[in-house]
Amino acid sequence: MYRLVLYILIAYIVIAIIEALFGLLSFSPLSILVSAIAFLIVCLLSNKILAKIFKAPTSIESSYITALILTSIVTPANNQNSLLVIALIGIIAMTSKYLIAVRHKHIFNPAAFAVVISGIFFSNPASWWIGTVSLAPVTIIGGFLIVKKLRFFEFVSIFIASFLLLTFITAILNKSDVFVVLSKTLIYSSLIFMGTVMLTEPQTLPPKKVYRNIYASIVGILSIYILPEIALLIGNIFSFLVSLKRKLTPELVEKNKLASNIWEFVFKSQKKLDFVPGQYMEWTLSHQNTDSRGNRRFFTIASSPTEENLKLAIRFEEKGSSFKRALFESEKNKTIVAGNLSGDFILPKNKQKLAFIAGGIGITPFRSIIKYLSDRKEVKDIILIYSNSEEKEIVYKDLFDEGKMIGLKPFYTLTNNENMPTKLCG
Repeated sequence: MYRLVLYILIAYIVIAIIEALFGLLSFSPLSILVSAIAFLIVCLLSNKILAKIFKAPTSIESSYITALILTSIVTPANNQNSLLVIALIGIIAMTSKYLIAVRHKHIFNPAAFAVVISGIFFSNPASWWIGTVSLAPVTIIGGFLIVKKLRFFEFVSIFIASFLLLTFITAILNKSDVFVVLSKTLIYSSLIFMGTVMLTEPQTLPPKKVYRNIYASIVGILSIYILPEIALLIGNIFSFLVSLKRKLTPELVEKNKLASNIWEFVFKSQKKLDFVPGQYMEWTLSHQNTDSRGNRRFFTIASSPTEENLKLAIRFEEKGSSFKRALFESEKNKTIVAGNLSGDFILPKNKQKLAFIAGGIGITPFRSIIKYLSDRKEVKDIILIYSNSEEKEIVYKDLFDEGKMIGLKPFYTLTNNENMPTKLCG
């Protein structure tokens, strides 16, 4: 997800420079390029220094993304004074991630916080220059790709709908041309960029769908009356109040081989994590020679809340990422940072019949749910269809077979006809 956002932001800046060359923007291509380079250098250096001071894991991707967001919403530099302001904005953005944080979890969107401070003290608020008619097709396409990747169509739609609905009502009350007002709002404002790039930042998102939708409504409505960056910060406060207030630093206590290329990692946390079976977290593992995919991953918690330790089940490939290689090579007592608990792929509250369908390592949320039901001896009418290539790839089979005691009916399907077993129960 982070790589996609990074690539899209790079595309925005490159296309903006090209448009500036042809006079489609009011800025020179050099000023956009210089601003981007300045933000990148300042954000990278600041983040590296602050990470050492606070002894916190660092993410290069995060620094790149913050720098390019700032490049997109702060007026490009055209003299030495404006370049100095850009440097200060970059420093403020990265500092906010460490100073305005609770147990390594930052509260505010760094870019939004920095431009608000800049507006107050330097009289240089965000210009949101990315919201121009010539760049509108680019931001719409890029935003669509981000939303599709995150599956946040409902979330972003609520934000845009809230904003447009109040804009529509205001236009009616002011007897303005509704069509003109709405079209200008979509093309010339910060709406698309903020809704698809900044509002969707995982670090400041609420954990549950209902809270995310409220969050989107709050920011969308407030953006009509106050600066969008301030509206986003107010939304961040709401998100913080309803979210997990800390990041965990669990220690690796055990590694178990579940299949030929699937391993289970067992972590012990100093504090018990309150989560719902089926949820996932963002896991950060600092390691040397980090590749372009970064040092963060989202993994479903394979363990149940009824178990003492946290478990992850991960598939490894020959040409895997540096993250997975580092995790695989981790020794006992190695710490990892876990945060941003989220996910709505959980048991429904009603007593309807359920069908679980999973393939390969996608079984992990169902393992968490079934273990939870088994430990609590809750009977449910559940059919589990679990597909793999070969029988040896099936994991947690003992648990699923024992689940028959609580109403679980497991069915195992195999897709490799050449290695089909003569008998497979289930």
